[in-house]
Amino acid sequence: MRVVFMGTPRFAVPSLEALAADFEVLAVVSQPDRPRGRGLKVAPTPVKARALDLGLKVLQPARVRDPGFLEELTRLSPDIILVAAYSRLIPPAILELPRLGCINLHPSLLPRYRGAIPIQAALMNGDSETGLTTFLMDEGYDTGDLLMQVRVPIGPEETGQQLAERLAVQGGEVLVQTVRGLHDGTLSATPQPPEGDYTRPLRKEDLLVDWSLPASRVRDFLRALAHDPAASTSWRGEPVKLGRAELCPGAEAEPGTVVALERGLGPVVATGQGAILLKELKPAGKGWMDGWAFVQGRRVQLGESFGSG
Repeated sequence: MRVVFMGTPRFAVPSLEALAADFEVLAVVSQPDRPRGRGLKVAPTPVKARALDLGLKVLQPARVRDPGFLEELTRLSPDIILVAAYSRLIPPAILELPRLGCINLHPSLLPRYRGAIPIQAALMNGDSETGLTTFLMDEGYDTGDLLMQVRVPIGPEETGQQLAERLAVQGGEVLVQTVRGLHDGTLSATPQPPEGDYTRPLRKEDLLVDWSLPASRVRDFLRALAHDPAASTSWRGEPVKLGRAELCPGAEAEPGTVVALERGLGPVVATGQGAILLKELKPAGKGWMDGWAFVQGRRVQLGESFGSG
């Protein structure tokens, strides 16, 4: 089986490793190298770095419609093209190239949570289950015929990063099973329901905590985004990122108000309904710290508020 793999972030690395162990990977396609980290040094994508470790050919077109890139793919003549978090729509010229089509791995139970942030969306909505889907790509955005779906439970305290790592590993296994099923003729495509919901990329303003929401919704929002990119709010006029939190009793007060200081744990903050204990915080220019270290270092007082001033 002659395979071309397309992927970019860390989520796609286990898929690449699983495919390289079972099939002939002709080339790996990833986004161009870009400045990353605090120093903004140009660095390879996680998929490119792993592909080079495996001794695989890497292609990094600026645009997937570039004629030179299309010519290179045509010369490679893959049986199948497999995609995991490549983050670009694939044009018809590529979709029609391999005899078995282009297959995408998506971390949700499509048609639920199509689009950019399916993992975070599941956690933000308090779902107890998500899944993995492979589908035959078409010109739409996560709308192609379904091939395999695997249901995956979500832990009650699991963060977005933890869930992504777990889905990434299992996703590699599902992608291999999909390729084998297509090759053997034991797997057939099922039309995807047209109805579904879409998630869009997170903007800076989307990371702000809405303290007027019920405590369970605020807690789920924080764990969905912990610790990257992380939910944010303000404290004494300065930005602060928030990590893990837990539900706890608290006096009724204006949302965002510190209503208790749990010794050894952290500040208890009122929400629109109930309260949460902040267990991890990251002030601007500082590293992550536990909630009690934040209380002591900032001399937090009862009645002060997050998200104001």
